[in-house]
Amino acid sequence: LALAWFLFLVIAMLTPGSKLPNVAIFDYQDKVIHLICFFIQGYLWSGVGVKKHQVNLKNRIIWKNFLVFGFLTGILLEVFQQIVPNRSFEIIDMIFNALGAIFGLWAYFKWPFIKFILE
Repeated sequence: LALAWFLFLVIAMLTPGSKLPNVAIFDYQDKVIHLICFFIQGYLWSGVGVKKHQVNLKNRIIWKNFLVFGFLTGILLEVFQQIVPNRSFEIIDMIFNALGAIFGLWAYFKWPFIKFILE
């Protein structure tokens, strides 16, 4: 599930802007989408390779997964948007990506059982 979500994010964030629908329902919609997408990314990837009894704040696998697939992925995908036609790099998007991933990590520590149900 985590890999499928990662691939979806990569495709969605690196698709040329001219190929995406222009649907603006409310102000700052783009930022909310970044936050939600990376919340899911952070949540799903935090627990990859972790068994139920291993979920704790000291588990290095959880922190490594979060840093690589939650935090760094959000930064790198935003940077790569600079080379995609009709897409742009925005620091505020990068911030919302990071916040979403942090909230996802927090949610994983709070409710890890949801991930085990999904898998």
